[in-house]
Amino acid sequence: MLAAGLVVGSIGGGAIGATLASHRNTSSGTTAAATVAGVAAPAPSPGSFAAIYQQTVPGVVTISTEIARGGARSFSQAEGSGIVVDQQGDILTNAHVVAGATQIQVTFNDGHTATGQVKGVDQSADLAVVKVSVSQDQLHPLAIGNSDTLQVGDTALAIGAPFGLPGSFTAGIISGLNRGTTAPNGRALTGMIQTDAPINPGNSGGALLDGRGQLIGVNDSIQSPIEGNVGVGFAIPINRVKALLPSLEKGVAIQHPWLGISGETLTAATADQLGLSEKTGVLVIQVVPGGPSAKAGLQADGQASANDDVITAIDSHSITTIEQLTQYLDTRNVGDHVTLSVTRNGQHISVGVTLGNFQAQPAATP
Repeated sequence: MLAAGLVVGSIGGGAIGATLASHRNTSSGTTAAATVAGVAAPAPSPGSFAAIYQQTVPGVVTISTEIARGGARSFSQAEGSGIVVDQQGDILTNAHVVAGATQIQVTFNDGHTATGQVKGVDQSADLAVVKVSVSQDQLHPLAIGNSDTLQVGDTALAIGAPFGLPGSFTAGIISGLNRGTTAPNGRALTGMIQTDAPINPGNSGGALLDGRGQLIGVNDSIQSPIEGNVGVGFAIPINRVKALLPSLEKGVAIQHPWLGISGETLTAATADQLGLSEKTGVLVIQVVPGGPSAKAGLQADGQASANDDVITAIDSHSITTIEQLTQYLDTRNVGDHVTLSVTRNGQHISVGVTLGNFQAQPAATP
């Protein structure tokens, strides 16, 4: 589930969508204590979560979009989050936050608003850059961390606008690394950061920070049966973002290498059920017609069967999961030639494939 919030409506018509109700309990004692003599709150302790929040919240924005829905007077509105990455007005967010937007409004933490224009989009990585024209003193880029050094158990802090509540701050830990999810266009995303820092609709495109307040990821999606936080959120690692950001800022189309198959991780139980001699690897379920693997002669029945090819290695790198296959492909370029080690009907063969540029399919394909 993508973590962007959505409200649908029509001009001149009734509102359709979800409304967040807020219930407040007030007490005269609390009100008086907050206003006595205008006493200011004490400065937060250096390195505390409060200090990190004050330091970083100016660099996280709320992104509101309007999307036409089949008529001049019909529209939908969506909200997500964004991250200031430089003092030239570039705002990093998720591609699904701005998908189909006809109008974009960026709201800074101090309430200042500006019109945004999409500068670059990569649907396959679910990343986008929105450009705003504001004074430099309005822009507070976040310090960039190193997502390659993260360990499970490290502090994770999220800032964004869940349910349209700007500047919301949540804390947790890194609860998993190298997780797999799916981009909106069906491409498999691997190497994702998993966190239990509460993330909800509207957090998409917001910041995931480490315990020093450095940006380590872009909050992207949640896994939840109730469309709300259950402690399983995913963020795009900042090191991956850094590799794509220059092209996004220039509006250059980004290509992603593609085999053109649909497959699944082969387990011993599945292998026994199908009567396969190979017990681990990637079971090729479908070969995309006209795709790179189809041209190379890879074979699949369109459903799990004993006739399907099993990929056990790529360029002599052994693989046991589909995530490992996709992660390796992310290190290569479109047009590169790779050699697959394949088991077909009990025979071990090699298949050479020239990688193509990813093409969106109904289901994720590596």
